Amino acid sequence: MKSIRRRILCFALTALLTITLIPAVSYGAETASSGEITGFAPLEHDTYYYEGDPTEKDITSELPDTIDVYLNGSSEKTAIGVEWESLEDFNDTDFYFYSMKPVWKSAYTLSSELNSIMDVPWITIFKEEPLADELEPMVTEDETEPIYVNKEEAEKENGETGAEKDSDAVSKVLHILGEESYAANTTNTDKVYNYLTKTMGLNMAAACGVMTNINAESGMSPINLENTYNTKFGLTDEEYTKRVNNGKGAYKTKSGASRNFKTDYCGYGLCQWTSLGRRTNLLNKALNKGVSVGDANMQMEFLNDELKNSYSSVLNTLKAVPNNAQGAYMAAFIFCMSFEVPANTLNTAASRGKTCLSSSGYWKKYNGSTISTTGTSFMSLVGYSYPKSMKSGKGMTVKGYAVSNYNVTSVKANIKDANGVTKYSASASPNSTVYNLSNFDDKLLFSKLAAGTYTYTLTAKDKSGKSIKAAHKFTVSSSNTNSITNGFCMDDSTTTQPEQPAEPTQPEADAPSTMDIYSFNYPTTLKKGKGFTIKGTIKSNYTINKVLIRVRVKSTDKLKLSTVKTVSTKSYNINKLDSKIKFGKLAKGTYIYRVTAWDTKGKKRLINKTFKVK
Repeated sequence: MKSIRRRILCFALTALLTITLIPAVSYGAETASSGEITGFAPLEHDTYYYEGDPTEKDITSELPDTIDVYLNGSSEKTAIGVEWESLEDFNDTDFYFYSMKPVWKSAYTLSSELNSIMDVPWITIFKEEPLADELEPMVTEDETEPIYVNKEEAEKENGETGAEKDSDAVSKVLHILGEESYAANTTNTDKVYNYLTKTMGLNMAAACGVMTNINAESGMSPINLENTYNTKFGLTDEEYTKRVNNGKGAYKTKSGASRNFKTDYCGYGLCQWTSLGRRTNLLNKALNKGVSVGDANMQMEFLNDELKNSYSSVLNTLKAVPNNAQGAYMAAFIFCMSFEVPANTLNTAASRGKTCLSSSGYWKKYNGSTISTTGTSFMSLVGYSYPKSMKSGKGMTVKGYAVSNYNVTSVKANIKDANGVTKYSASASPNSTVYNLSNFDDKLLFSKLAAGTYTYTLTAKDKSGKSIKAAHKFTVSSSNTNSITNGFCMDDSTTTQPEQPAEPTQPEADAPSTMDIYSFNYPTTLKKGKGFTIKGTIKSNYTINKVLIRVRVKSTDKLKLSTVKTVSTKSYNINKLDSKIKFGKLAKGTYIYRVTAWDTKGKKRLINKTFKVK
């Protein structure tokens, strides 16, 4: 377990694939013993952190022994007894947060109107995180400076968190994670986001999904050594990284045992690279660039290289997801399932999908809005292969997944000729949240198709009743070359979702606005009387008409600082307005920093961040 001095609130809730109903061993007092659960009351606390090295039993034994539900359509709350189970193999992984799901007596059933992933309340348990200024800053091409929290202020802040104030309400093992600590999580988060969106070209949704996984794996620390091996080697993250760098891969553990970074098979870095080949390539890239193996920018370049060269289908899927909440969910899911591949893969992938969309997840952080997930199906066909053209006799390997937050009840595939005659078909009734389309590979015999024109169709349906369909026309000829690509579909479609260009210069009249802010910063904790220099460039595919920057008191919404600028351009640097927003004049208190802009398509809030003046 790392040495820690501050608490970070990264996410609020996580997910599971299906509800497991088992008999209780012991429950707290409850006012009913059976019935259909038709709703849930919010938990008093849904996020905790822990110190030391407690067991799963130590933690779950201190979670609430009842939750409040609504039974049989009643508007009256009823307390029912529950126990808690960890979703992510708590004892066998080194993740930075864990999902705890409630398990109730089999006499209670979940209404078919409720979503077992989105509607059931879960508790998130965080490991402590490192201080912002202990993490290595990333330097990207936009040269935005990292935002640090003053160490002394951070330590003082920790002494005043909700966890300390409410210490009588929780045990020594679990502590309430207060909202006050959220603002400190600023070091590598925005740097990674900027690299994913600016350098790699992912949209906001895809970037949020990837970041959810990175944070779960390493806590956004590029020098993170898998926690188990901190104990095994007797080395902190910093000591391990320094020894690896000094020995160009060769190092000694605290006991003096000789080891090598390439072959020690422990997770390391932002994505916890583990296998021999990947660690060898990571070290070689660091040595070739002359930087630390824990250099964050190098690791992001390495991630980009891996996605392009070894995980192209994952990258293509990330680039195809729509820039909305469903896209964020699917990006988190597919990156976990196909790139990270942790133990208990499917459950963990679903957990990260929901985490990404939680009230304190990355989608809320960067999109600035919450979503209503009740009754919403996120079913998609993810990363599926389809032909554009095929050479006679060559064939295609069927790949991809049908994924939903509800159970997928049916999946069908067929190949029809130009006359609508079915040549090959396959179907399944998986009744699970994921179905691997590769199960159809031996039934869809593309290699046996005669020359001609065909349509390849995939359809799926989930328990909520949502159906999706993707259909793709292709030709087979002896003169063709095989052209196989990957698709993403969340609605009936005849083509894949198009990749959204970063900055289209001539948008169609009905094209959506791409207005966003890039390379921006924001205050987190300021000393009274001390100023802050704002940065950020607003870009849109339409003409930007107006930019508004305001600072309001959080508790009263009273306006304290404000400036507005009328512009007529597709790109505007808000640093031009820095002199108008005098942070040094603010009194002690908690404020909200907001940046809003208008283009010819409408209004969008681009930054909405809470900060403190002390």
